[in-house]
Amino acid sequence: MPGAPGGGRSPPTKTVTVYRNGDAFFPGRKVVVNPRQVSTFDSLLTSVTRRVEAPSGAVRRLYTPVLGHTVRRLDDLRHGSVYVAAGNERFKLLDYSEITTKKPESKKKEQIQPVVHSRIVVSARWKRTTDESCTINVFTNGDVLVPPARIRIPKYTLRSWEHVLAVVTEKVHLRTGAVYRLCTLDGQPVCTSTELENNQRYVAVGAERFKALPYDQCVPRFSMRENNSTESRDVLPPIRKSRHAKDVQ
Repeated sequence: MPGAPGGGRSPPTKTVTVYRNGDAFFPGRKVVVNPRQVSTFDSLLTSVTRRVEAPSGAVRRLYTPVLGHTVRRLDDLRHGSVYVAAGNERFKLLDYSEITTKKPESKKKEQIQPVVHSRIVVSARWKRTTDESCTINVFTNGDVLVPPARIRIPKYTLRSWEHVLAVVTEKVHLRTGAVYRLCTLDGQPVCTSTELENNQRYVAVGAERFKALPYDQCVPRFSMRENNSTESRDVLPPIRKSRHAKDVQ
């Protein structure tokens, strides 16, 4: 009986699935983390390197698949979870859970068929759903002094609204933390990826309420400051000349 508690303290064996960072055609490999064989995190990385056959060399980092958080300890691993193996490069966002063993062949046919001679002008929303990618400009809720972040959302990210919010969270830094919602400039919530429109402006909102501010009125100022930087630098010198001119008159 005295030996039972000691035996119960040994960590349980965990099985996780590991994908290659940024590889949309690697289906992932099961990795068994047995405490008797894998006692340190470095030994785990060595085991993962052999299992996923990383083309970049040794695996040096493990990331969570959605937000790209770095896993640093064996205790942080959860049984049955998914992780992304990488070298020294940054985390690359993909919908890893939907990667299959077969490469999509239908996309080649889809790329050949759109040889259409029609010149019909369509809306930005229709183009976005066809191209399966979207670029939006996102303001920070309650802060009109911060210019909008221009964010390109890949086609595979648009399949999951949670992944879209995760991408926006990485680009827009709210004081309250993660981005929970996207709203139009007048406060209307956007609930799905299909509601997003190319080159439109939105407001990133966290746990707080949407704050109605004149976000759109700040766009010309910021764009002028970015695109016409030489003009903005020349604002101060004319002030001295104008004062001198008044003295002469």
